[in-house]
Amino acid sequence: MKKTITAILIFVTAFLFCPEVQSAVLLDRVVATVNDEVITWSELMNIILLDGRKYISSKDDRSREEKIHELERPFLNMLIEMKLQTQEAKAMGLTVQDDEINSAMSDIRAKYNMTEDAFLASMEKEGITIEDYTKEIGNQILLQKVVNYAVKGSVVVTDKEVEEYFNANRELFNNEKDKFRIRQIFFAAPADDSQRKDIEVKAREIVQRIKNGESFAELANEFSEGPGRRFGGDLGYISSGSALAEIEKAADALETGGLSEPFWSSAGLHIIKLEERVKAGGVEKIRENIREKLFRKAYELKYHEWKTELKEKAYIEIKL
Repeated sequence: MKKTITAILIFVTAFLFCPEVQSAVLLDRVVATVNDEVITWSELMNIILLDGRKYISSKDDRSREEKIHELERPFLNMLIEMKLQTQEAKAMGLTVQDDEINSAMSDIRAKYNMTEDAFLASMEKEGITIEDYTKEIGNQILLQKVVNYAVKGSVVVTDKEVEEYFNANRELFNNEKDKFRIRQIFFAAPADDSQRKDIEVKAREIVQRIKNGESFAELANEFSEGPGRRFGGDLGYISSGSALAEIEKAADALETGGLSEPFWSSAGLHIIKLEERVKAGGVEKIRENIREKLFRKAYELKYHEWKTELKEKAYIEIKL
C-alpha cells in the first residue's frame, strides 16, 4: 500500500495545486479509442498540465503552446497504456474496496497535516468534486494492483541466480571497501553560469519539500537529471573512492537516513540522502544488492513485455 500511496501523491498533489487545469477552456473531442473505451481531448490536456507542468510552467504563451503540442503524443501513449492496464485489471476481476480508498485518503491528509474539513475545503476551492477525487485514487490503486498481480508477483530471483552472478563477477567484489548507498537528485551544470542561481533556488525548494515530509524518491523521479532517476534517484552501493569527492565528503557527514544540503561538483548540483553504510566484508549485503539488481532487471523486462502484449491484442485507434 505504501508504494500505491506514493504513486497517488504525485497525481493528487499536482491536481490540488494546479489551477491551470481548472481555468483551461477546452473543446472536447475523442483523441483515441482503446478497445471499447475512448480518451478525450480534455483528459489528455489535464494530464499534460498536471504531469508535464515542469516542462511548461516557465514558458511564455507561444512557447507553452508549442511545448504542449510536442507533449501531446507521448502523453497520449501513456494514457493508452493506463487504459489498457485498467481494462486488464477489470478482466482479471480486480477491484478496489472503499476502505482502501478511505485509507489512502487518510494517509494523504496525514501527509499534508490537514484535517478532513480543511482537505475538503481545498478541493472545493480548486473546483474538484469528492467523487472525481475518489475515482482517481481508485484508478491509481487499481493500476498498482494489476501490475503487482500480472508482473511483479511473478518475478522471482533464485539463490542460484544470485550465486552465479556473484561468481561471474567476483573480481568486482575483491578487495572490498566500505560502501554507502545513496539516493541523489541531480541537476547538470549549466552552460551559462548565470543560470546557477536559478538551479540553486529550485534545489533549496526541493530540500524544503523533503524536510516537510515529501518522498525523496518521488521528487527524484520528477526532477532529477541524473542516473537512477527512474528508481527514485537510487544509485545503489558505491565503494569508497569510486564516487565524486564532493559526494563522498557529503555522504561521510551524514547519519543513515540523513539529507544533505545542495552542493556543487564539477558535474552539477547534488542533493543526496544516505540510505545505508556497509562495512567491508559484508557479503550478505552484497548478495542482497545483487538480488535487488537482478530483480529490477527482470521486472523491467517482464513489465515491457506485458505492456507490449496488451497493445498487440488490443484495438487502438488514434485520432490526434
